[in-house]
Amino acid sequence: MLKLKLPSYPKQKSGLLRLVSALLATAALQYSSNAIAEDGESGSAAGNFIDEIVVTVQKRSQVIQDIPAAITAIDSSTLDVRGVTTLADIQNLVPSVRLQKESASTEIYIRGVGSTLDVPMIEPPNAYNINGVYVPREVTSATLVDVERIEVLPGPQGTLYGRGAIGGVVNTITRRPTDKFETTVTVEAGNYSHLRATVTQNIPVSENFRLRGSLSYLERDGYLKSGADSADDLAGFLALEMTPRDNLNIHLWSHLENREGYSANLLSKGQVGSPRSQAFPNSNPWDDRLEGDLASFATLGPIDAQYRKWDTVLVGAEVNWRISDKLSLTYVPSYLNFDWRQEYWLTHKDGDFNEEIDQQTNELRLTYDDGSAVTWLAGLYDYRIETNGQLFIQFGPDELFPGSPAGLWLDASDVRDHELKGNALFGEVNWAISERTRLVAGGRLSSDDRDGFGFQPGIVTEPSVSTDPVALFTGVAPPTWSNSESWDHVDWKLGIDFDASDESMLYAAIQTGFQPGTFDVFPDTTTEESELLAFTVGAKNHFLNGRLLLNNEIFYYVFDNLLTQSFDAATGTNRLSNADVIIYGDQLDLAYVPDSMNNTRFTLSLGYLHARYDDFLVDSLDVFNNGQLQNAPDWTTTLGIFRAWEIQAGASIEASISSRYESGFWGDFSHSSGLYQDSYTKTDMTVTYRPSGRNWSLGLWAKNLENQDVQAAAATGNPFTDPGPGAPFLEAPRTIGLRYTLNLASGTDRHSP
Repeated sequence: MLKLKLPSYPKQKSGLLRLVSALLATAALQYSSNAIAEDGESGSAAGNFIDEIVVTVQKRSQVIQDIPAAITAIDSSTLDVRGVTTLADIQNLVPSVRLQKESASTEIYIRGVGSTLDVPMIEPPNAYNINGVYVPREVTSATLVDVERIEVLPGPQGTLYGRGAIGGVVNTITRRPTDKFETTVTVEAGNYSHLRATVTQNIPVSENFRLRGSLSYLERDGYLKSGADSADDLAGFLALEMTPRDNLNIHLWSHLENREGYSANLLSKGQVGSPRSQAFPNSNPWDDRLEGDLASFATLGPIDAQYRKWDTVLVGAEVNWRISDKLSLTYVPSYLNFDWRQEYWLTHKDGDFNEEIDQQTNELRLTYDDGSAVTWLAGLYDYRIETNGQLFIQFGPDELFPGSPAGLWLDASDVRDHELKGNALFGEVNWAISERTRLVAGGRLSSDDRDGFGFQPGIVTEPSVSTDPVALFTGVAPPTWSNSESWDHVDWKLGIDFDASDESMLYAAIQTGFQPGTFDVFPDTTTEESELLAFTVGAKNHFLNGRLLLNNEIFYYVFDNLLTQSFDAATGTNRLSNADVIIYGDQLDLAYVPDSMNNTRFTLSLGYLHARYDDFLVDSLDVFNNGQLQNAPDWTTTLGIFRAWEIQAGASIEASISSRYESGFWGDFSHSSGLYQDSYTKTDMTVTYRPSGRNWSLGLWAKNLENQDVQAAAATGNPFTDPGPGAPFLEAPRTIGLRYTLNLASGTDRHSP
C-alpha cells in the first residue's frame, strides 16, 4: 500500500515573492475585473472521442494518426498539469525511451540507442530540436518554457534530419504569438522548497505583427542530503511573428537561460561480489554523505553541495515564403552559445567539469504540393559547431599510483579546440499511386569534417580552463593530441502505406541512418562512423467512431559500428569503442474513450526491446557479445487513466494517474557491478479544479509516488576506495506540488490576415 507524504511547505523566499508579486500586479493593472479567457490547460478528453493532434515531425503539418510511424506527441495541457519543467520529466510518457540526467545534459536513449558523458567530441545519436533547430547534448536539459507540444519519433531519420538522428528524433515546439492580447501566470509550490513562477504575455501589436514573451523562475532545494542537485534557474523565451505580405511569414524567437544552484553528485551503489545489488551506503538512497561508519571513504573531506553555472543563448527563425499556390520556400537559421562549469563529487572524488559551445545552423527547404498525386520536398543544410572543455578529477591517497598523496588532480579529458562542420543535400518524394496506396522515397547526401586539439591525460598542479595545464612532475604543459577526419555519406528511405479500410492503415519502410566517427584524447585514435539499416512494419487503426486508437509497430535494426561509450569514475577514463548491434522489438499504443463513461480516457503503451551487442569490435574474447545494451530495458509499459467530472455551475474536476514499469537494465556496456537497475514502477498523478469561468485553475501534481530510487547516467566506481563499485546519478525522489494558473485576456482580438 502506498503511503503519501504531504509536501513540506517551503519557507518564503524574498526574491521569488518579489517576482510573483510583480507579475500579479502587472496582470491586475492590464485587465478589468470582468476579463475572462479559456484556460489553455483544458481539453484533454472532453467529449467521447479522441482529439486529433497535428505534428510537424516530418517537416510539414500532418495529423499524427495519418503518419506511417510510431510517433508520440505530448501536448501543452499534459505538460502543464504534470508540473513538467525539463525534457527528463516526460520519461514516464514515452515507451522504450529513457530520458535521464547527466552533469549538464539530459541523456536520450531511444529503443536502446544513446550515449553518455558531456565531453566536447561526443554527439548523441539522437537529435533534439527546438522549433526545428538542432540542440547539442549539453543544452538538452534546458527549461521547457511556453511549449506547445513535444514530439518523439523513434528510428533512424537520416533523410530529413541527417547526422545525429541515427536512433530517433525529439522535437520541442513552442507556442507562437497569437492574435489575442492575454496574460498567463502560473505559480507552483511543493516539497523540497519547490517554488516556480511563470508569466507569459502575448501582444498583437497590429494585424501583421505579434509579440509573445515568457519568463520562468524555479528555485528548489537539493534532492540529495548534502544539498546537492538543487535549482536556481531563470529562463526566458521571446518570439515575434510578422506577416509583411499575404504570402510571407517570419517567426523569430530566442531562448535565454541562466541556471545556478548546486550540481548533482554521483553516489556509490552496489556491493562487491553481487553485480546486481541495489544497495546504497546509507538507508536513504538520496543520502550522498559519507559520515559515521563511512567517514573513512571521505579522504578529500566531507561530501557537500558544490556550485554550478549553466548559461545559454539560442536564437532561431523560420521564414516561410509561399512562392505560388504550389511552391513554398522555408528558411530556418539559428545561433547558439553555451557556457557551463560545475564542481561536483564523483562519490568521494572531487570533480571540476566545464564546456563552451558556439553553433550555427542553416536549413533551406523547398516544398511542392499542387494537390495531385505527387508532392516533394528538397533542402540544403549547413552547420558548424565549435566546442572546448575539460574534466579534472581530484583523487584520494594511493589512487593514482602507489604512495600518491591525497589531493592530486588528473586532467582526465582536455579538449582545447574542436570543430565539427558539414553540409547536406536532401529530398523526399511522396506519390499516391492509388486512392488507398502511397509510396515515399527519400535520400540525403552529407559531408562532415571534424578537427580537434587538446592535451593528453596527466597529473596536473590544478584545474586550468583559460590557460594551459601544468604537469605536476615536469612543470610544463602535458603532451598534446590532435586529429582531423572527414566523412561522406548517403542515406536513403523507401516506404509504402496502404489504407486497408477507412479505419486502418498498414505501412512498411526501409531506411538508413548515419553518425560521423569521433576522437579520443590520445593521438591518432578515431572511432568508426556508425551506420544503421532499419526495417519497420506497422498498423494504425481508429475504431468505434474514433473512440479507440490502436497502433502497433514492429522494428528490426542492424547497426554497423554503433558508437559505444561509458565513463570509469575510478580512473577518470572515457571508454570509447564501436560495436555491431542487433535491435528488434515491438511498440503498441492504445487509447480508448468509453461511450458509457463521459470524459474518460484510458491509455496503454507497451514496448518490447531486444537490444544486444552482436560483435563488440575491441572485445577479442567476446565477453560483451550478446550482452544487453546500456539503458535498454527489455520491457516498458505505461498505463494511464484520465477522468473529468462536471460539477455544479459548470465547474469541473479533472484527474489523471499514470504508472510506468521498466524491466531491469545495465548502466554501462560492460555490465559493471553496482550499475544494474532492477525492475521498477513509478506512478504519477494530477488533480485539477476549474471553475465555470475557466480563467483560473488550481491543481495538484505528484510524481514517483512509490519514492522509487532509479539510477540515471552511471559510471563505474572503485570497489576499494568507494563504499560500492557503482557510481550513478539518481532520478528525483517523490515530489508533490500545488499549482495555480491565471489566464486573462482582453475583450478584443486582432485577427491576422
